[in-house]
Amino acid sequence: MGLSQSDIRRIAGFARKVTKAPSVETVISETFETLKAIANIKEMRIVYSPAPSSWKEWKASPDSVEVRPHDEWPAPGKKGLTLLFDPDDEHSGFVSVDKKGEKVRSTLEIMTPEVWCALLLQSALRRVQKAAISETELVRETFRARDEERRHISRELHDDLGQSMASLKLGLKWAEDLVRKKRGMEEVVKELSTARSDVGTMLEKIRDLSHTLYPRILDTLGLVAAVKELAYQASRHASLAVNCTVRGKGRALGKEIDVALYRCCQEAISNAIRHSEASKLEIEISFGEDEVRVTVVDNGKGFDPRALYDSNSRMMTSGFWTIRQRMADLGGAFRLSTSEGHGAVVELIVPYSSRKNHASRKNKTAPR
Repeated sequence: MGLSQSDIRRIAGFARKVTKAPSVETVISETFETLKAIANIKEMRIVYSPAPSSWKEWKASPDSVEVRPHDEWPAPGKKGLTLLFDPDDEHSGFVSVDKKGEKVRSTLEIMTPEVWCALLLQSALRRVQKAAISETELVRETFRARDEERRHISRELHDDLGQSMASLKLGLKWAEDLVRKKRGMEEVVKELSTARSDVGTMLEKIRDLSHTLYPRILDTLGLVAAVKELAYQASRHASLAVNCTVRGKGRALGKEIDVALYRCCQEAISNAIRHSEASKLEIEISFGEDEVRVTVVDNGKGFDPRALYDSNSRMMTSGFWTIRQRMADLGGAFRLSTSEGHGAVVELIVPYSSRKNHASRKNKTAPR
């Protein structure tokens, strides 16, 4: 007995479903249900090799689906009917059922290639997902290493070089006061005073550089205070007005989120200062019920957002690429709204749940 029109329609529907199946389990389940409906089978085995020298076996019955890994090839049984995925390679895998007959064979001959294609697609998707996870982990570790190095350099500048310069400034002041009391030493006093002024300028630059590399206020007072200090420094060194406002009740976000949001905000402000020709910059930190949102708005010349991407739709500018990667690492969102002549709006959105998820990932990757 051959296949009816309804059987063929059911098989066509099966092929569409397994092509879009979200998991291997769905492929197995759809295969069994379709075979049961068309050929009235009661047991099914599928064997597939997802990797060299390893096989996976699914045994399906009306009551359950059993999954077993194998290091050696699990040969098909002698009862019922078996069709290989690749007739020229028996170890490629197979679909085996507990019945024989013309209708069972016709059904299997159509469905088996579809099952194999669906399993191959699932394996390919898993490899892509693993590669994406590996890339994300690499980016995360790169950011973390860079932030730690910045923190280290900042500490060295502030604690060691900064303290040495401060001591030198005090020593020059002592020498200046000592020489000032003696007559005929006006030139020496002038030179000492100039040297002390130069040391003071160098000390300020060291402090600014230390703060740029890593703001210690971020560790002591948190994100809000650090961003306000960032806004103050920007208005002090650039010819534009910078205003920072906070909405909602602040809350602890965790070190990783604080650093990421601070760095992204710093990058957005830097871009605005260097490229926007803006006269005003607005920074807003908003604590909502489920997420924290940092918005940086400038009234500059704006730009065509298409200029950020190359012909393959890859982001070319390193600043915005870094922001996007940091937000992706936190499970957050990065939005850029701009057009020529209308300024730019940069939004950084991070859900509070990211703190728990980020801590969980960090614990899993921590050395034991």
